[in-house]
Amino acid sequence: MSTIRKLQNRLSLSSWSNSFTRKNSVKSGQIRPSSVLSTPAAQAGGVESTNNNNASTTQVSPPLTTRRSATTSTKPSTSDLISLAATITRETEKLDKYMKENGNPAPSFDVDAPMDFPKLPADMKKAREEIVRATKELGDLVTGPREGLRWMAWDHNNSLSLQAIYHFKIAKSFPIHETATYEQISKAVGLDEVNVRRFMRHAMTNRIFREVNPDVVAHTAASRVLAEDPVINDWIGFCTDDILPAAANVTRALTEYPSASEPTQTGFQLANNTTNVEPMFVTFGKSPLRAKRMSGAMASLTGGEGYELSYLLDNYDWASLNASKATIVDVGGSIGFVCIDLAKRYPDLKFVVQDLPKTIDSAPKLEGDLAQRITFQAHDFFSPQPVKNADVYLFRWIFHNHSDKYASKILSALIPSMKKGARVLINDHCLRDGFGEESMWDEKIIRTMDLVMLTLLNATERSERQYKTLFENTHKDLKFAGVKRIEGCRMSIVEAVWEGEDYGGA
Repeated sequence: MSTIRKLQNRLSLSSWSNSFTRKNSVKSGQIRPSSVLSTPAAQAGGVESTNNNNASTTQVSPPLTTRRSATTSTKPSTSDLISLAATITRETEKLDKYMKENGNPAPSFDVDAPMDFPKLPADMKKAREEIVRATKELGDLVTGPREGLRWMAWDHNNSLSLQAIYHFKIAKSFPIHETATYEQISKAVGLDEVNVRRFMRHAMTNRIFREVNPDVVAHTAASRVLAEDPVINDWIGFCTDDILPAAANVTRALTEYPSASEPTQTGFQLANNTTNVEPMFVTFGKSPLRAKRMSGAMASLTGGEGYELSYLLDNYDWASLNASKATIVDVGGSIGFVCIDLAKRYPDLKFVVQDLPKTIDSAPKLEGDLAQRITFQAHDFFSPQPVKNADVYLFRWIFHNHSDKYASKILSALIPSMKKGARVLINDHCLRDGFGEESMWDEKIIRTMDLVMLTLLNATERSERQYKTLFENTHKDLKFAGVKRIEGCRMSIVEAVWEGEDYGGA
């Protein structure tokens, strides 16, 4: 199977990419973004959750993590410092006690330390988050605003040293449990010793590698991850080789194309000399190396905490749909991960999985009852929806890849096929309308994701208010029905109901 074909099994194709390439054929293949750029790992949910997936509606939404104002007092006093230090001590003692009682190894930077922090119950997860939050806040306070801003502007140098380690394969240049000199590493990777030393010593400030004797280095837990985990390497390569140059061109793109609505007028296009020529996924379709790397990067991201498919399966009323023998259309559903898992749980549900032809061609061959209840159908979601009378039209990892202009076109394509009462379910990120309702860490992750979507696609992560506006602007009878935020999950379930006449009154 070709690299591009494999990536199509990971990326649920973008229909604007397909529409574009119908006019500008890409002989080397198509890539479709219906995820974070989307992947089967995202659809399948990556690692399984060990947490209880407690959901809430938007009216009584419990925290994704510990709720606390993301801002501190404008005039912090020494009592703030003592209070934060006390919080760190208290919560660390809780976590340390739990880990000892449950036989978990102590966190360490040592090369043989676990690569991931252990899964925790809800109360210990909150303790861990409080430690991270309070430690960061305390550090920011004792650094001061001017000094903080000065070094924040240099953060790209962390990416630079990581990029060099990735590009020259420095972490793989000597065995995990052995040492090496800079001279030996230089010869192994083909980079002069001066630059090997400068990149590695910068990385050491982030606890990647350590110097055990003058000019003699050894691995740490982090450098071991770089040496052994291919999808982390893909993530680093994607972020430093693809996103970083694009990010450096975002303000220029916004200056030249202030509407920020077209996927061919982004920082990515300016960085790749493809402005008004092709969207990002078409560019990747021409490069097997970049396509494969992005696939691995998305597997790394969506395999992390908070993206498990179980949150969607456990926190929506599928049972009532099952009782009514409902039909669910998974639009942009890749090769059917969501529907296959739902079908195994709910024997009376029927499903249609839709995606572009190359993706549908790679779907698994189902047998028995699943084959009777799950249909695969080639469909471009900008085209009129061919399935009428469905009860639910599901979109997972789709809308955040599109500006409002194109998101509205996707919704409009449904209306001629929707019966009264049909639902649109969107499983995607949902920003808070304000700032500070999430922990600072969670705010940072979701706001960063929003900037990445702007950088690469001129797309957006939407808030509840933005979803309401999107539905209203698409059609007056497409009514926003709420947002379900699920504790522990980074994605929400956004729902709209068609309250107009059957088939849009046609």
